[in-house]
Amino acid sequence: MVNFRDLLPPNNHGFLKVGPDGHFHWANGTRARFWGINVSSTRLDIPDEQIQNVVRTFANAGINLVRFEAIDNRGCLLGPENAPDSLHFDSHYLDRLDRWIATLKQYHICYYLDLLDLRSFKPGDGVPNATALHRGARPYAMFDPKLIQLQQQYAHDLLCHTNPYTGLKLVDDPDLVMLEICNESGFFLQPDQLDDLVEPYRTELRKLWNQWLLARYGNRTNLASSWGSIQGYPVLRPDEDPNNNSVDLPLLTPPPTDLPANVIDVRHAPKRVQDGVEFLYTLERSYFHQMVSYLHSIGVKIPITAVVSSDAPADLAAVAEECDFTAENWYGETSLPDPQNRNLSYISNQDPLANDSGLGFAPYTATLRWNNKPVVIREWDVGWPNRWRSSSVPLVLAYAALQNYDAVLLFGYQTNRGPNDSSPMALNMYSEQSDPAIWGLYAIAGRVFLSGLIQPANHTVTFAFPKPQLFHWPYDTQLLARLAWCVQLNSTSHPTAASLVVTPTGTDQDNRQLDRLLATLYHRGAPIDPKSRFTGQWISDTNQIHFDSVHRLLTIHTSSFVMIAGAFEPKKTYRVGPLCLSTATPYGALMAIALDGKPLRSSQNLLIKMVSIAENTGQQLRRAPHGSPAPWVLVNPGHPPVTTHGQPASFPTSVWLAPMKPTGHVRSLLSLYMRNGTWELHVQDKKAQLACDTPELPVSVLGIHTLTGMPSHIITFIARW
Repeated sequence: MVNFRDLLPPNNHGFLKVGPDGHFHWANGTRARFWGINVSSTRLDIPDEQIQNVVRTFANAGINLVRFEAIDNRGCLLGPENAPDSLHFDSHYLDRLDRWIATLKQYHICYYLDLLDLRSFKPGDGVPNATALHRGARPYAMFDPKLIQLQQQYAHDLLCHTNPYTGLKLVDDPDLVMLEICNESGFFLQPDQLDDLVEPYRTELRKLWNQWLLARYGNRTNLASSWGSIQGYPVLRPDEDPNNNSVDLPLLTPPPTDLPANVIDVRHAPKRVQDGVEFLYTLERSYFHQMVSYLHSIGVKIPITAVVSSDAPADLAAVAEECDFTAENWYGETSLPDPQNRNLSYISNQDPLANDSGLGFAPYTATLRWNNKPVVIREWDVGWPNRWRSSSVPLVLAYAALQNYDAVLLFGYQTNRGPNDSSPMALNMYSEQSDPAIWGLYAIAGRVFLSGLIQPANHTVTFAFPKPQLFHWPYDTQLLARLAWCVQLNSTSHPTAASLVVTPTGTDQDNRQLDRLLATLYHRGAPIDPKSRFTGQWISDTNQIHFDSVHRLLTIHTSSFVMIAGAFEPKKTYRVGPLCLSTATPYGALMAIALDGKPLRSSQNLLIKMVSIAENTGQQLRRAPHGSPAPWVLVNPGHPPVTTHGQPASFPTSVWLAPMKPTGHVRSLLSLYMRNGTWELHVQDKKAQLACDTPELPVSVLGIHTLTGMPSHIITFIARW
């Protein structure tokens, strides 16, 4: 009912830049934040009218950034899959991209591009053994001069292209606000590939490695002495010599568990591994430096990043040293295919609010911040058919705000039938346009994030990675990263004067360090529970966010915004600030925001929305047999229409504002006899409008009794109080 486009502040004041505070700013100094959506490669080829409708939908939802993901995919910008090379743009697809950009500009929405994503290099490109390379040429594209030159040429052709609908080259368009050198790449993302590279790249990488060793150690004797021995075996084998490029790279994968105790592969030796990680880090930095320098030379003025592996400190450090910001993904649910049956897929179906581990949203993403640079969550989702995903938008909102992130983008928005013939009108993994459980709250959450209604953390804990400790492998920060449920995190490999500094060890010692830090924060006056690791209850040091992973409940309380999400006990009253809720719905999320910025009790423009579950018609999700890839199996994905299973209830969902004093007046807002379902209430100047997706249920709004209308029908009420 509310058009969030009208609430967005102007967002374009020249080219985006990184300010001295480590956040994005416009040229006039105003801080820039983004709440966005991804539109993937195959979703762009739609007619003008549909582009207009989709972009209008984005604007009405308060979205101010769109990321065009993987436009170098097969059959997209670089032409059909059977094209002899990947050097030429498909004119039709380029026209569609130009039209999208022009339409976004019409609605004052910015855009974000990635350069190397799913490109298939071809023999016609002059690339040796091109057909043997993985899509995106991972990791070859990071060190091979020809592949780097081709990336630079692609960037030039794309960014220096003039959009006929705007009259601007992309490099001169201030609405292009972020640029990604590569998507989900790097040497550490899939380290098992390093021992199985195809030629001539295998020889090329080994030569670079041996040259690096000679530059570091000078000669074979010094190298052998430094590496020493392991269990009596010299780490540098007798047949290895850097002078003839015969020293093998280390193995970054764990040793096989079935090896006899007396069999030693010296490629796993810690000193060799440490040098190997530092070499790869150095090689990545060189690649990023080359690309950033080239992009600047062709006129790129905006922040640049590269997306690598967020759980490898050396990987993120390489990005932080050469690029302007860090960016990554977080997926609270993914689908695993059945190796024998392509029609089946498996999911964990885990409640995101039951997970306070280091893999939860806050800890996993908070380790992205390095050297106090901006952080962008450029893809996130808790995808269908996860039954508990209605809490995912509240979860991401809460901790993106606490960690003071600079941009958050949902993945994604489906405009046409997918490659698997999935309908955009049905629920699909990673396509949220038809999902009330996620899309239903996305606009309100965006308004809260962009307005800064949730306070960032008061304290920052710095993870220090002094060299050579930065190059230990593997490196696990998950235990200590749980601090992100309470405070902000930052990492660095430089000397730091920060007051709260800790070095992750990847061992159980980190749990003791976690407890000590929580106790220190508590004694400094932070309203946190020093025993959170044991209780599963995490309170932000701002006291605005309360997360109970045991009872699966998340709440936020600010003066003008309240949120309650998770598992609800029937007939129990949940009070967060002045707002009270009781409901027969067993799981869902409610947000209440004063759109006039006033405290909720005195607001004259109050919006409240509640979502619960959503499924396709005929959808079947069952417990999977023992030994399956995941605990749940999707037997039947179902079909449109989407249903939220709204049904009559003998006990109502009631929402009211409690008085400031026990003797004060209770302000009843809504009493709806419905279980599950989705509803939205907008109260402005003693006039209310209710939209409910389930018809003919008893409801009382502002003391007026009636029945809900047909789905999407809006009922208007005039207050009696």
